[in-house]
Amino acid sequence: MKIGVGTRVVGCALLGLVAAACGGSDEKPSCGTEQAPTAIEIKDVSPAVGASVPNAAIVQRFTLVGRLLQITPSFLLPAAHTAGQTVPTPVQWSIAVSGADTVYTSEPISWQNAPAHVEADSNAPLKTSDGCIFALPKQIFEYDVTTP
Repeated sequence: MKIGVGTRVVGCALLGLVAAACGGSDEKPSCGTEQAPTAIEIKDVSPAVGASVPNAAIVQRFTLVGRLLQITPSFLLPAAHTAGQTVPTPVQWSIAVSGADTVYTSEPISWQNAPAHVEADSNAPLKTSDGCIFALPKQIFEYDVTTP
């Protein structure tokens, strides 16, 4: 069966309307709200929880599982954190796509104090440019630094 150009245009237009109807509503499924942000699963956190690393050229990494999101990682340092601030401050992050995941990698850093304990908790929910609200797990990094 041969399909003409006009039929293809109408078919594509209908397909576009269906796609818009499915995704064009004001509701954002799995998008989250301020009151109930969508949780983001992470993996491949480095340095690993409980690791002990020299306090020089530390590269921190984590992967957002199944999410292609560009966020600005923001962390709080709880009372158990004794390493002070990062050098340099603020930490710069690069972003790479790996399949359906987004990988965040910091520039090499060190901490003001060593030996010391590092703990970094995710900050407030993250709002994307399209208005979606996401939340990282509370604790992202927990490791010890030794003198280089």
